[in-house]
Amino acid sequence: MLEALRPATWLSGAVAAWCVGLLLLAFAGLGGRVGPHPGDPALGPPIPELRFSENAPRLGAATDYLAVGDRPLFNPDRRPAPVAIANTEQQAPFNGVLTSVLITDTLRMAIFSEENGQVSKRVRLGDTVPATSWRLASLEPRRAVLEGPEGQRVLDLRVFDGQGGAAPTPVAAIVEDKPDTPGAPAAAGQPGSSNPPSLVQQASQARAESQRSAADQAQIDAIRARIEARRAQLAEQKAKNNNAPVAEQ
Repeated sequence: MLEALRPATWLSGAVAAWCVGLLLLAFAGLGGRVGPHPGDPALGPPIPELRFSENAPRLGAATDYLAVGDRPLFNPDRRPAPVAIANTEQQAPFNGVLTSVLITDTLRMAIFSEENGQVSKRVRLGDTVPATSWRLASLEPRRAVLEGPEGQRVLDLRVFDGQGGAAPTPVAAIVEDKPDTPGAPAAAGQPGSSNPPSLVQQASQARAESQRSAADQAQIDAIRARIEARRAQLAEQKAKNNNAPVAEQ
C-alpha cells in the first residue's frame, strides 16, 4: 500500500505535518513574548560598550628596513648596484644674435635669433636660453648680458643695415601721352618703334580712346537737342499761322 503512493503525495503530507506542528507551537506560546520596544529608553536593554585598545604599529619603524637597501633582494650578489649621476647641465654652444628687447613694468624679455633667423628663442630675465647653458643675467633697452661656462657675453641689439631681406615690389611708372615733337624717337607701341607697348601704355591709350568716345557722344547729343528744339519752334509757328484770322477783301 505504501509502495503505491507517489512522491507528490509524500511531499504534500510533509508540508501538512509541518503546518500542524507550527500550529501546535503557536498554541503552546511560541512568539508570545515578542512585542514592541518600550517607549522609555531606560526600560530597554543596555547597549554594549565598545572599548578600543592602542596597539603597536605592525610595520615597525623605518630603521627596521635598512637591510633591504643594503642587501637588495633581486640582485644576484645582494649588493647595491652603482648609480650613475647624469650631468643635466647642457654645454651646447650659443651663436645667436639679439633681435628684440621687451621691457615693461611686469616683463623683461629678450628674443634671440639663430641659424640666419630661422630659429627664434624667447628668454625672460634670469632664465636660461633653451638648449644651452647660457643665462640672461642683465637686460637693457639695446643690450643683453649672458652668463655661461665661458664667462659673460654682451650682445648688442642688431640693427638693420640695409642688406638682405626681400626686394621691394616693383611699381610701374605712369607714362603720360605727349604730342610727338619733330625729331623725337618713336614711342613704344607706335609705328616705327621696335619695342612692344607696355601694359601702362596700353591702359593709357584705352583711357584716351574712351574719353574721345565720350566727347563725341556728348557732341552728338547736343546736335540732336538743337534739332529737336528747332522742330518744336517750327511746329509752334505753323500752328499760330493756321489760327490767325483771314483779312476781308
